[in-house]
Amino acid sequence: MKDGSGCYDYSRGIDCTDGFNGGCEQLCLQQLVPLEDDPSSSNVLMFCGCVQEYKLAGDGRSCLLQSDNCEGPKCPRQDVHFNDTLFGEMLHGYNNKTQQVNLGQIFQMTFRDNNFIKDFPQLADGLMVIPLPVEEQCRGVLSEPLPNLQLLTGDAQFSEAVGYPMVQQWRVRSNLYKVKLSSITLSTGFSKVLKTLSAESTREELMAFLQQYGSHYVSEALYGSELSCSIYFPSKKAQQQLWLQYQKEATDQGVGGRHELKSVPFISYLSALQKSQLLSDDIVNGVEIRCEEKGNCPAGCHLCHHQTMMGGVSGRAHGGSSRSGEQPSPIPVLLDVSRVVPLYSLVQDNVTKEAFKSATMSSYWCAGKGDVIDNWCRCDLSAFSKDGLPNCSPLRQPILRLAPYLEPSSTMVALEWMDVEPLIGCKVSDYIIQHKRVDDPSEAEVYTGEVLSLMDDLFSGLGSSCVIAGRRSGDHPHSVLYSVVFKCLEPDSLYKFTLNAVDSRGSHSEASFVSVRTSCPVVDDSRAEELADRVYNLYNGYTSGKEQQLAYNTLMEIPPPLLYRVQHHYNSHYEKFGDFVWRSEDELGPRKANLILRRVDKISHYCRSLLHSTHIQSRTDTMAYVFCRSEESRPPANAWHSSMHESRTTCMEKLISVQRNTYSNTKLR
Repeated sequence: MKDGSGCYDYSRGIDCTDGFNGGCEQLCLQQLVPLEDDPSSSNVLMFCGCVQEYKLAGDGRSCLLQSDNCEGPKCPRQDVHFNDTLFGEMLHGYNNKTQQVNLGQIFQMTFRDNNFIKDFPQLADGLMVIPLPVEEQCRGVLSEPLPNLQLLTGDAQFSEAVGYPMVQQWRVRSNLYKVKLSSITLSTGFSKVLKTLSAESTREELMAFLQQYGSHYVSEALYGSELSCSIYFPSKKAQQQLWLQYQKEATDQGVGGRHELKSVPFISYLSALQKSQLLSDDIVNGVEIRCEEKGNCPAGCHLCHHQTMMGGVSGRAHGGSSRSGEQPSPIPVLLDVSRVVPLYSLVQDNVTKEAFKSATMSSYWCAGKGDVIDNWCRCDLSAFSKDGLPNCSPLRQPILRLAPYLEPSSTMVALEWMDVEPLIGCKVSDYIIQHKRVDDPSEAEVYTGEVLSLMDDLFSGLGSSCVIAGRRSGDHPHSVLYSVVFKCLEPDSLYKFTLNAVDSRGSHSEASFVSVRTSCPVVDDSRAEELADRVYNLYNGYTSGKEQQLAYNTLMEIPPPLLYRVQHHYNSHYEKFGDFVWRSEDELGPRKANLILRRVDKISHYCRSLLHSTHIQSRTDTMAYVFCRSEESRPPANAWHSSMHESRTTCMEKLISVQRNTYSNTKLR
């Protein structure tokens, strides 16, 4: 295919290695064209191309700035390759708030230096591309199973028999490169716009500039390909059973009797289970795998190629097969932004730079409708609501959810939410929590329940000891997580919890809620079995009046869930002598028997299903929680205008014992 003319004539298939960069001034591109007589094979066509802001000149090999004149039919031909510049995101602006690369181009790249790296065409002079070590390539990383937070808010999905719904993350990264800007050259268009800005420029003009080019530029980033999958389990119990089964079936016994995991990822094992037609149980039912692919995985990375056969993997592929059967190196895409630099750092004049910085801060914190003063927003006159309050930094809605570290019990529910106060802007002075027992979820919400102030009732210590509140740092810098634990709730009852944030002006945010049913009452199953034996002995043979009264008193004194379990054990062991209902009516009479049996009517159908389990064991979990107390008394609410962050609070970690039932062979209706 080499004819000695380099990449000059792009209408013929030629070798791109002839001469410097194949004879091209900037880029030498390739295109795979299937052969007419053999569509399974492809011919590799080579032709010159240009990076952004350049067009191909009439000679088919040199490049001209778009602003320059270009004559000839070949000039517009290569426009389709305008966005194919390798690591092109490094040329563009970046919105640090939305974390999106903007369309506006900041830098232009020259191609005067011999900047090459294996498997890629010539790189722009300003880019430093460093391949990551081999040990960091094609690595599969499986996260720890965590509760699915999205299902712990609103009408929360929780079952005490099987636990929280869980989620695990699986990620494979390969073809990884660290890309840095070693030098910068401003693009023509960006320079022209930048020169129009001055210290006298209005905020609207500066905001228009930020809208087009972003607030920052990317100076360091990670490129490559990535397959990321989320594995959703219907419950904690399902995840644990599948993991134990995976460890058992996907291990080999090596030398010395040691068991080693085969090279079968957990996600591949689950996918195979889902496809198998030989399943005798439904343990994998309800498991959902969602995958997303960025870039194109190299042919040599088996971990991500193994997953593309699963289905449900979305992404775009690059390249194709050449005649020799070798695949070209995939084009790496932007994965992570490691370092950004504010655009105002490119401004030379200090006064203009300060104006630019102020506009950037306004855009980030005040929606572009106010100025940042210290750590708050001074809103424009046009940024006031109908009630006369400034709204350029509106109060966000807090998202209330069940605490992932502490599942609800029969008498306790733990809740948490992220603080919605930004570093700059509106100030949150309090959170209001309402909770009520809901007998009928469809009934009109006339009764609001008990209303508690996080600051005035809980942190102050003036509220009930049945409700404790805490505060701790979140997973991200400057983030705060609040928690509230309700300890004195009724078992087997539906509760609704509602949360509002209150700002320093007294405005309330939109409400967030969680509805959850507390667990069934704790049952001593050994005692239930003993009572069933005692009742049988009292009923057996001739029953005196004293024995009848003893049986009646015993069955009326025990809690309804224990009574239901006594009935279950009685029928399991002695039904051949007559079931519990018939024997009670026969021995005690219909009236007393009815009084006894009516006591279990209040037990929900869900708890009745659990109480039919073959075995029930009681256990006590010891869990840690954060307990906080304010060190100062607050003024009356109408005089309080500061942030919660300004109050001095002492917090400590405490332990709480939680009693639970463990059910086996549970069949829910």
